[in-house]
Amino acid sequence: MAKKILYQTLEDRGNIDAVERDGPFSCKWENTWLGNGYYFWDTFIDNAHWWGNSRLKYNGKYIICQAECDFDDEKCFDLVGSTEHLSVFSDAIEVMKNQNLIKPNTTVARVIEYIKNTLKVFRYDAIRVYGIKSKSENTEFSYNLIFEVRKPQYLDIKPAYQICIYNKNGLNLRNYIVIYPDEYNKDYLV
Repeated sequence: MAKKILYQTLEDRGNIDAVERDGPFSCKWENTWLGNGYYFWDTFIDNAHWWGNSRLKYNGKYIICQAECDFDDEKCFDLVGSTEHLSVFSDAIEVMKNQNLIKPNTTVARVIEYIKNTLKVFRYDAIRVYGIKSKSENTEFSYNLIFEVRKPQYLDIKPAYQICIYNKNGLNLRNYIVIYPDEYNKDYLV
């Protein structure tokens, strides 16, 4: 088990005390990538800034909250670092294909729902994914380093890893505080 630092980006509504008291906040959009839950950027705060700057409804006014969690792949379905979990996910897709349930518009969320509700083998507090091509390669928040000159392959130095925690206390989530902008950060010195 390892401690992880997570970041949640929210619209700045000037209610910092309420955010720290009541947070984190769940995402219930119709098109959530991983289902309803508490979405965080894993490790790299730059991804939280990218999200704050790219969300048009935020109008450039956003806050970033930091939290800690205890991460291990017995409690988190890790589609980034666990080949075993990727195999389970891939096997579920094969089962769905055999039942003609995979269509061109089948989403990751749909497969997760199938694993949870039909196969009933999902016993995790959270899921971790890498949203490949989430960020444009031309953004200031893209950190790609090529392997060879004039070749398209690259290493993403700050990948868009997301963790969705399905209940507020999952992965022992704790120490939720506002850290950006600086004037909201209690540790910030003028």
